[in-house]
Amino acid sequence: MPRLRRMAPVVPVVLIVSLALAACGGDTASPSARGVVESSDPSPSAGASTAASDLSAIACATDDPADVGELTGAWAGDDNGVYYIRQVGDCVWWFGTELRDVEPGVTGQPGFANVATGRVDGTNIVVEWADVPMGNILNGGGLTLAYDQEADRLEITERRGDGEPFGATLFVRIEPDASPNATPIASSSP
Repeated sequence: MPRLRRMAPVVPVVLIVSLALAACGGDTASPSARGVVESSDPSPSAGASTAASDLSAIACATDDPADVGELTGAWAGDDNGVYYIRQVGDCVWWFGTELRDVEPGVTGQPGFANVATGRVDGTNIVVEWADVPMGNILNGGGLTLAYDQEADRLEITERRGDGEPFGATLFVRIEPDASPNATPIASSSP
């Protein structure tokens, strides 16, 4: 009987993980927004067969953790958000939010906060994104962005998924010379 009691907590965890994995994805396109191409294809995370390739961007962080790709920096979205993008090789991650006065540990604050991960393919960046509960908006889906190196801007060219459409369509770099290796100047005050 003691062995059965030790396994009892495992059953609900396995059930919750199974349900969460089954709930991810969908095959309905988002409503059209601002002339951006809407795809009837599901986001890559929609199928179980693509799960390994979706998570492969995580492995890039260990390839060369000090790598600073061309897209690394702070970007302003036309949705009033600030997006902090990190590129390592052909992998990208971002954290974006419109929240200005963040209360640590508080969820459901007015506005959005999201994360994304994906890959660079030539001048295109293909990402999967999800809102996080720091804000009061919870959506997610897939995006394809085109990078205009000359103008130093990103523009969404395709949206995927069945949630509300992503708010921004255009991103411009805020600090083109910012480096993650930068350090604040030491203060002369005690």
